[in-house]
Amino acid sequence: MSLQQRIVAIDCETTGFGKHDRIVEFAAVEVDIDTGQVVDEIDTLINPERDVGPVNVHGVTASMVSAAPTFEEVAGALGRRLQGTVLVAHNLAFDARLLGQEFQRLGTAFDPGAGYCTLRATSQKLGLACESFGIAHADQHRALSDARATAQLASLLLDDDALPSNSAEACRIGYIEQGSRPRTLRRPSGAASTNDMVRTVSRAHYPFSDEALLSYLDLLDWVLDDHIVTDTERRELLETAQDLGINQRQIDQAHRAYFDSIVAAAQRDHVITREEHELMERIALALDITDATIPEVTETQPSVDLAEGTRVCFTGTATIGGEAVGRDVLERLAALAGLVPVSSVTKKNCDLLVAADASSSSGKARKARDYGIPVLSVAEFVEQLG
Repeated sequence: MSLQQRIVAIDCETTGFGKHDRIVEFAAVEVDIDTGQVVDEIDTLINPERDVGPVNVHGVTASMVSAAPTFEEVAGALGRRLQGTVLVAHNLAFDARLLGQEFQRLGTAFDPGAGYCTLRATSQKLGLACESFGIAHADQHRALSDARATAQLASLLLDDDALPSNSAEACRIGYIEQGSRPRTLRRPSGAASTNDMVRTVSRAHYPFSDEALLSYLDLLDWVLDDHIVTDTERRELLETAQDLGINQRQIDQAHRAYFDSIVAAAQRDHVITREEHELMERIALALDITDATIPEVTETQPSVDLAEGTRVCFTGTATIGGEAVGRDVLERLAALAGLVPVSSVTKKNCDLLVAADASSSSGKARKARDYGIPVLSVAEFVEQLG
């Protein structure tokens, strides 16, 4: 392998392994093989527009992705980073297949090239491989942590045993409209997955394909990660805009687009929490938007009367006390409490839906909301049963 080639380590957390499964978190880390230093990286939660799958494995809940961008919204930003690079992954075939499925849904060609698989090179799980090579890897099954660890692993392996020059073909991606949204939503470090604040940052879009504006929005995304713009950051943003040739009118438009997308994402599940309302106020203040229209806090859903005979349907796999709890267990629990488990959500034959997360976007959850059927999280359900 020519060490002049761009090397990008990727990792996907997904809803599962099948052809209908989706990516719920993605990270890409470009590394300089000669020095082992990170050149660039991107990571984001992704709304799979379906149930999030095994929360006990990847730790990504429906609440966490409810305000996240869809794959279509970040495809342009990801494509720009992956095009022409040598992809590296720990189980490259899996990550490349899931990425290929996502691009295929958009009608975009995706050729991962030959790439380099650290799983194949080490014959060890990522955690064990990192331990063998003295690489710190605390947060397994978090896309950014896994991609960073894989990048470090590849740096060591390729430095000691470089590939033949013809064995690593570059990744090729078909045309993606450059107006695709650069907005990301990162999983917060050390924050509880059920914290409402995790859900509130959304996708920003801009109706032009101007590279300078996309670069500015990408920087704005990072600056607002803590929902605050300091005086230093404000000065750096202005300097960057000047370097990019962006005038004040364009800056104001970009800020408005960013804020409007946050509002749209907060409204996605038809619920505005007090935390979301406060966040939108802070973002408006940070961006100097004085005429912002911020949705009011919605009424919280009243508690459900779990009377004997209540017909309840379950969706998704929940985690209680670190252990996965399947639908069969929950149905037995419901039956013991005098409730009637049902297999589907219908207007006439279902009174309650219990989901792994009350913000679930599964087909059953969407149907329940359309029918006005209450949706409880497993935690709320168990608590109400006492």
